[in-house]
Amino acid sequence: MLKGGDPTRSSSGQPIPPLRVEFHPWANSHPEIDEEYLFLYWNDVLVDKKTFSKPIEPEELFILVPVDKLIEGTHRLHYAVTLYNDTHVSSRPLDIYIDKTAPLLPTDDRLMLPDYVIREGVTEEYLAANGDKLVCTVPSYIGAEPGDVVKWFYSENGAGQEMVDMMTLTQEHIETLGPRGTSKPLELTFPGAFIRQSGNGTRYVRYEVQDRAGTQPQRALAVALESDPSPPPRELPPPHIKEAKGSDYQSTLEPGNASDGVTFVIPDDADIRPNETVTVFWGQPGTLGGYSTNTPISPGALEYLIPSLYVPPHMNGRVELYYQIDKPDVPPSPSHYVTVRKIEGLPIVQCSDIRNRALNLRTLGESTTFTLESWPFRHTSQFVNAWIDGVESGNVTREIRLPIATALPVPSETGVMVLGTVTKTELLRLAINYQFRVSVEVSFDDKLSWLKFPDAAAQLEDKP
Repeated sequence: MLKGGDPTRSSSGQPIPPLRVEFHPWANSHPEIDEEYLFLYWNDVLVDKKTFSKPIEPEELFILVPVDKLIEGTHRLHYAVTLYNDTHVSSRPLDIYIDKTAPLLPTDDRLMLPDYVIREGVTEEYLAANGDKLVCTVPSYIGAEPGDVVKWFYSENGAGQEMVDMMTLTQEHIETLGPRGTSKPLELTFPGAFIRQSGNGTRYVRYEVQDRAGTQPQRALAVALESDPSPPPRELPPPHIKEAKGSDYQSTLEPGNASDGVTFVIPDDADIRPNETVTVFWGQPGTLGGYSTNTPISPGALEYLIPSLYVPPHMNGRVELYYQIDKPDVPPSPSHYVTVRKIEGLPIVQCSDIRNRALNLRTLGESTTFTLESWPFRHTSQFVNAWIDGVESGNVTREIRLPIATALPVPSETGVMVLGTVTKTELLRLAINYQFRVSVEVSFDDKLSWLKFPDAAAQLEDKP
């Protein structure tokens, strides 16, 4: 099976490599009996074929599309397989888009700054009057599409790499859609804490845009401004997470190191005075995955436990850390940002009636049940979707979906979870001797996003 299901955008830098197209193993494969063939077609023209005469290893299932085929624009791929018994099956087509053109920034691509900042610079008074932040605007650019990534920087020189934050554009950020679509003006926020930690003097703000195809980032000219925020009266270094790796202000956390929670650490040189209470913050209070506490792991210590429950909602994203002393005239500490990676080692959906990559209707009862083994960070606050994708009986050009579970609450933190059953009557809607795929996804953040688990594939049969 070709990777992906929706129209896909591919990047071609200079120079570009051949495009590697990978395939899932197919059912009922016996090349040791007689040769099997894999054909790949690009715009209905054969690109290459592979011949197999012994059991196929997964790493063999790929074909390289030559560079001369990778012309910018939309292309259609499909593949076909000839089995040992001369059965010939073709896949559904997949449209991809080869994109070699980077976004086009305007002639004057500099960030637009507030008039006060242009005249006076970033001052303590300005930050106090504007929510402790500086907001600048990216002018509209051409070639904008959902998925473009904007990064912005606040540095001591015009080419500095001190990244403040990044954002991924959605359709709401696009003024007009299409290959020459334009973005709306984008507001970028520079937090006061970041500005203060950068110190006083001349500073430079800039941004860069990279499209979702991964073409060369387009870097705007930097704008110089004077930075003169009064430093906080105390030395409050940023916190960090003991289990994460990185620098003072940003780090990366592998979820496998957070199965028992993570340790929020305030540096020993923080100016915290006797009888002061400190509250630590993991994310924003009141938001999903946000947590705060003023109880250290041991009395008088500067380490605090963040329970594992609050880690998964931030997977594949960033979480802000800071601490606050219980004095109204003391600002929060500088923030530390932790990038939380996705979990690995996820289980594959199971069905006891699937044997040797096949589900035989002849030996099936009235229904079949699908289950899922336990996974890291499993909790009863999570939800599961599961479904079957296949082609319709009597019309194999039409894809159909059979639901197994929809937003199913996770009932317990351990053990095998029953996802649901599919009746034989429902399965008969699928074409016999064609492959179907069972998919599972789990939401760790109250259904705001879904993490795809590995698929299971099988062929529907009706054999004695």
